[in-house]
Amino acid sequence: MRHSLTIEKRAAVKEKRESLDFDIVFAGGGPANLASAIRLKQLITRHNEQNPSKTLDPTIAVVDKGRHAGAHLLSGAVFDTKALAELLPDFVDRDCPLDALVSRDKILFLTAKKSFAVPTVPEPFRNSGYPLVSLSRLGYWMAGEAENAGIELFTNTTAIKPIIENGSVCGLLTGDLGLDRFGNPKPDYLEGAELRAKVTVIGEGVAGTLATELQNDFSLCAQSAPQHYETGVKEVWKIAEGAIDAGEAWHTFGYPLPPETYGGGWLYALSPSEVSVGFVTAICPQAPEADPHKNLQLFKQHPSIAAILKGGSMLEYGAKAITSGGLDAIGRISGPGFLVTGESAGMLNMQRLKGIHLAMKSGMLAAETIFEALLRDDFSERTLQDYEERFRNSWAYDELHAARNFRQAFDKGLYQGLLQTGMQLKFPGLSLASTFLRKKKDHAARPHHATKQKNDSPPQFMTDGELTFSKEECLFRSGTMHEENQPCHLRINPAEMAEICLGRCREEHGNPCTRFCPANVYAFIKTPEPTLRISPSNCLHCKTCTLADPYGVITWTPPEGGGGPDYKLG
Repeated sequence: MRHSLTIEKRAAVKEKRESLDFDIVFAGGGPANLASAIRLKQLITRHNEQNPSKTLDPTIAVVDKGRHAGAHLLSGAVFDTKALAELLPDFVDRDCPLDALVSRDKILFLTAKKSFAVPTVPEPFRNSGYPLVSLSRLGYWMAGEAENAGIELFTNTTAIKPIIENGSVCGLLTGDLGLDRFGNPKPDYLEGAELRAKVTVIGEGVAGTLATELQNDFSLCAQSAPQHYETGVKEVWKIAEGAIDAGEAWHTFGYPLPPETYGGGWLYALSPSEVSVGFVTAICPQAPEADPHKNLQLFKQHPSIAAILKGGSMLEYGAKAITSGGLDAIGRISGPGFLVTGESAGMLNMQRLKGIHLAMKSGMLAAETIFEALLRDDFSERTLQDYEERFRNSWAYDELHAARNFRQAFDKGLYQGLLQTGMQLKFPGLSLASTFLRKKKDHAARPHHATKQKNDSPPQFMTDGELTFSKEECLFRSGTMHEENQPCHLRINPAEMAEICLGRCREEHGNPCTRFCPANVYAFIKTPEPTLRISPSNCLHCKTCTLADPYGVITWTPPEGGGGPDYKLG
């Protein structure tokens, strides 16, 4: 049953905040939480069939800020179906929306004009037989499976804050609707509702608002290594048939990145006439010069990629931040009243370039923990901590443990990373001894503010409108829409705007937000007086700005539910 909390259950609320009671609330409608809700319902159904005199009937709700299920899900994905096969063994018969199976892997090192194929594809990078998939379509399908199981799904509903009482999470607060740009109520104003629950499951993706607050309030990452982040920018193209065989999966490194910057590209042939092409660029406050959108446009100009796209047309565009720190960067994933799943917890294997199966498995392990809590009628912090033990005893942990040093190997550049990665593949765990030292050194050495360095704005990249496109043209193909007359959800303190944005950041870095944002949200205006213009209606919700801002002055907060991109092929 797909609902909107803004229509059926809140129409009469004008003066007092409404409070709705559930047993379990899932914040975020991605593969982790959808798998968790489905698995929980399966366990309950089986229990009730076997114990008709002791049935369980908990109320379960999934809250998602997109205007429809899957609207905010994006990935260039070769899909390991291991977790899905555990969850729904007959997923093929259920018409799971999978594209072509990978028929051929290629790893290419690119220079500006040439490409060199790696002669032997290492085992972790082999994808033969795995399906290519659109994550937004997969999410939409999984939402349907959840609804068929009797789970309530609330789209267009933004969770803005966890409700914390007596040191425990007891639900979440949804965002107000109908505020104007100055924060004043409009005629259709509706106050946000309290969704109270015995267990709240946080699976809102990278750098989510709820997870960030819980990390701060409960020190979830105090013992973990610093997280690494990249921004992936993706386009889906319609191409001429015959340009590439369906099922080919290319991964590249090198051009257009300098050796000191981590990242790379992909091209997946979803069908004989449709490809996913994208590029991943490392982002961090210490190197804010990144321009993920520009890197994708340059990548497409490489002769090997341009030959595939020639004569085609771009169908959809999107961007999303990615966690890549691996196992060492995963903090505590449970706390009083809550569990954390998917990329909110950092469940991604950068060595394999895969995370959907890990996200789903984390959700399933969370469901098993919640089911035991329901059986015992015990939702204490100690009971919920069993989730962490289940994770440590799972194949998801084993996979992440085997790849735990991959991303960190590239901290000192491409060539040293390739050397160390090659040694790790031949001698697994080789750099384990350095991991603990690296944790402590990184925590102590990474400054909050970047080193001062003059960085004037680079020359404008010229696009041709056929192969390469401006951020404005790309944004149009993301389906992004927001209610224009609402408070700006990208907040910068006025004093920091004057001192940092128009002062230090302008002098030291040339306002890198105008480059690292893949949606042209930020623009520096010189006349009639210097101004940093923010266009929140352009926002793709990728979270790059909060992760790459060298001064940490940008705060991303959720806009009204239903705003943001509208991915259908993502």
